[in-house]
Amino acid sequence: MARMQPKPSLHQELLEQAVGGAFRHAGWKVVSRPRIEDVRPDLLVRRGDRQYAVAIKSSSAPRRDRLVPLLAQAILEARAGASNADVSPRPQPLAIVGARGLSGSLVGDLRSFAARVAPDVSIGIIDLDGSRHFVGPDLEELNSSAARLPRGIWLPSLAPQLHLFSDLNRWMLKVLLAPAIPEPLLNAPRERLANVSELARVAGVSPMSAFRCVRLLKDAGFMDEPSPMLRLARVEALLDRWRAESLKPVPELPMHWIIPGNRDSQLSEAVLAYSMNWESAQSPVRSRQAGRPLPRVCLGLFAAADALGFGFVQGVAPHLYLERPDPLALERLGLAPARPGQRIDVFIRIPAFRESIFRAAVQRDGIPVCDVIQVWLDVADHPSRGASQAKELRRVLDAAWKRASG
Repeated sequence: MARMQPKPSLHQELLEQAVGGAFRHAGWKVVSRPRIEDVRPDLLVRRGDRQYAVAIKSSSAPRRDRLVPLLAQAILEARAGASNADVSPRPQPLAIVGARGLSGSLVGDLRSFAARVAPDVSIGIIDLDGSRHFVGPDLEELNSSAARLPRGIWLPSLAPQLHLFSDLNRWMLKVLLAPAIPEPLLNAPRERLANVSELARVAGVSPMSAFRCVRLLKDAGFMDEPSPMLRLARVEALLDRWRAESLKPVPELPMHWIIPGNRDSQLSEAVLAYSMNWESAQSPVRSRQAGRPLPRVCLGLFAAADALGFGFVQGVAPHLYLERPDPLALERLGLAPARPGQRIDVFIRIPAFRESIFRAAVQRDGIPVCDVIQVWLDVADHPSRGASQAKELRRVLDAAWKRASG
């Protein structure tokens, strides 16, 4: 017999309505309090082949001692709702907590807690002043920041604040820039696009996502309006703004080789072996056994600049992008966390914009490598001659665009 569900508080109802409204605005189908056997997630959201069972918890105060237990409870309920779902596609768990007046450090603490105890669960952290912080596949476009409202004003709706440099928008920008950039430097379709529908088709995104991206570009003056084709304008200014948006610290995980080898070739050999086995690791049998496929990887920063033929910075531990924290992936790569005082052989980066990074990655001798735009963005503020490396890569980008425009 199904358990009786307690009546949600007003804070909880408003948070659920706001979260549901944000998903609907982004083109998701939303079902409130669906019946899944004897477990009732707060929301079931779906767009295309992606579906989430959502558990939402609200707090009247932005306190760590309240929000961490609430997030833990939401994680458990989201997992239960997802595992008991008799729907197709099977939903993934999404745990959301919300309060008003969240500090940046508290948001960071909540994200770290979730990554430590439940890396398989997507999360959302909602500040009822208007900002949202989502971590999970296809969720980054829901992220937003907002100015704080005066005390005493409650925000019952979280209308999404569209961001020109969201994950999928970054990918579509690479698609729009691709015709000017040599194929060995950027993996993306290279077609002349007449409209938003064609952009959605070639980029592999929803028409709504493509429409929003083009609208934002037009609003910012980065589209050639008189042109009958989708064509970027003021590309140098666009790249400058993109770089400014990307100058933010990215967490890096220091790693060392479990079995030391040739430092000049060990990473390339490990990534090549991992990539060669990647497709078999994604088989339905493996996915059913392990619960989710292995994460994607690609060389980043100075290691990627070397692979693309433009590197000149030496003596820096190489960087490897890993789609998400995954012990099995690290084991297959032969890496383990470096202890204090231990030599750092590799830095692992977990990207915030995973689709724009991994979709655009190129292959060099069977090894996935970040594209030239991504490398330029990533090295720009690195203390080890990153500015010099970025200047060289920017020269390559500017020259490519000048040739295409001439």
